[in-house]
Amino acid sequence: MTATLPHHCYHDSDIYAYEREQVFRRHWWLIGAESSFSDPGSYLALNLMRWPLVVVRDQQFRLRGFYNLCRHRAGPLVLDGAGRCREFVCRYHGWRYACSGELLRMPGFEEDGIDDPAQMGLLPVRVESWNGLVFVCLDQSAPDLVRWLGDIVSIAARFDTTASMLFDGDVTKRARANWKTYGDNSCEGYHVGMVHRALGSSMQRESVSIENYDNGEFVGFDVGYGAGQDRSRAGQGFWIYKFPGLLLHFADYAFNAETVLPLGADSIELHRWFWSNPQKAATHGVASASIRPNSEQVMDEDIAICELVQRNLASGVYPGGRLSPRQEPGTVYFQQLVRAALGARLQPEDSGAERRQ
Repeated sequence: MTATLPHHCYHDSDIYAYEREQVFRRHWWLIGAESSFSDPGSYLALNLMRWPLVVVRDQQFRLRGFYNLCRHRAGPLVLDGAGRCREFVCRYHGWRYACSGELLRMPGFEEDGIDDPAQMGLLPVRVESWNGLVFVCLDQSAPDLVRWLGDIVSIAARFDTTASMLFDGDVTKRARANWKTYGDNSCEGYHVGMVHRALGSSMQRESVSIENYDNGEFVGFDVGYGAGQDRSRAGQGFWIYKFPGLLLHFADYAFNAETVLPLGADSIELHRWFWSNPQKAATHGVASASIRPNSEQVMDEDIAICELVQRNLASGVYPGGRLSPRQEPGTVYFQQLVRAALGARLQPEDSGAERRQ
């Protein structure tokens, strides 16, 4: 048996502040589907854990990432959301930038001048794509995306790419839970029979194997489904929870990807994108239109139980529990990764929340 993480790390604002700078900044984060950037000038602006970002397809068809702020006085280039532009124009004082980041014009500064305009371009952010997914990273020293994904790349090669499937849209949900509460839940199948009745009825438990992967720091579920109440899941699949907040669900005829964005010590935003192959789904007797609703149902069920667990963790009375390496090997591994990332911060005496109790 393995001891669980101490309760304070799930609701302490000091822990979250440390995670934001020392954990989240150093990893890649899924922000959208590459098909959303189909034309030059197509962009997506977002507030990623309070970092204002914009990702754009420039005129040379290259994906670029920048902080969504003007070098003059930090005005916004564009409002959050998707759009299209020929160039970025600061909404505060009208400074203009190319989609490749170069400063083009400084209205009213013609006589004042700037010593080196080339040094006043937009602040860059790393952006890379894989399997039709667009990721950003705020750490220039982090490994490239494919190295960060590790063994996920070879596992994905067993399934169809997003380019060969239809994009079925996306959904955003919020949960009143810490990102680690959601991660603990997503890394084990022990709760499936209680929380996901339809999913549990279709899974062939004897064909589910859970393995922890150091190359990529993720938990992998090799899954088989049989006839059950939920016919939208017949076939084979591979589920992944990658530290700190990426879920990938591969199947014979569908794929979805989810990002878990921490908003604070007790809240997260979940964004999931869906693809399917209707022809392959039909060979399993499945209508592709049923795949996304069933997936969203599982998300809603996970959110509901995680919010209740979060409430209890935040009460401050939970003395800690035990994990089973047999029933919960993925959660054991996930919490090992958390311990390695937080180190001494997990000690109650280092927690502002504990000191206030």
